[in-house]
Amino acid sequence: MMTNKSCLCLRDSALFSGLRLEFFRHICFAASKQQFKKGQVLFQQGEESDRIYVIKEGRFKLLRISEDGNESILQIAGTGELLGETALFRPGAVQLATAIALEEAKVRSISRCTFEKVIKDQPDIAWEIIKNLGNRLYTIWEQVSESNRQSTAEKILSLMLRLSREHGENCSKGIRITIPLTQQEIAALVGASRVMVSQSVKELTDKNYLCREKRYYILKNKCF
Repeated sequence: MMTNKSCLCLRDSALFSGLRLEFFRHICFAASKQQFKKGQVLFQQGEESDRIYVIKEGRFKLLRISEDGNESILQIAGTGELLGETALFRPGAVQLATAIALEEAKVRSISRCTFEKVIKDQPDIAWEIIKNLGNRLYTIWEQVSESNRQSTAEKILSLMLRLSREHGENCSKGIRITIPLTQQEIAALVGASRVMVSQSVKELTDKNYLCREKRYYILKNKCF
């Protein structure tokens, strides 16, 4: 018999919040498990998107390459977060980005066909999932809208604030962001040039919003 604990790795995802535990018994029996080393690819941009993934441990970056070859980091996703949700209700959909492990990671996944079968067997669940997807979309639009009004320095500070909430740990100077970021990666995350990021990071450092220790940025206490 499946214990409650074994169901929680999927239930922790925001997509499935509020759903009854019985739902996860069907999902977890059908879910597959995968382990990844740093640098390994979970899925590639352009591949058929026929599975959804929940990160059980570790972190991934979602990298998108435009037609002219420019790279953008769309997201850094951590434990409990969902990847590949475009597969949920769109047969024939393709992955919009490449997911690369930033560290050792564990992932559980389920095929779209299996997920659809569970939904059809328990149609009341569909409404909760639609609401959760709506909340996720609203959050994304809020971030995009805010970013469009910001300077590069403000975009970087907003990024650091978000990363501090999702991937931060307390230290004597503030909150250390536990993901090592290069300025090129920051540029890809905020949609700015490497030169503008360098200038803006210096500005934020001079104003005592940020500092750096070895490979990690620290968001100073004055930001909170």
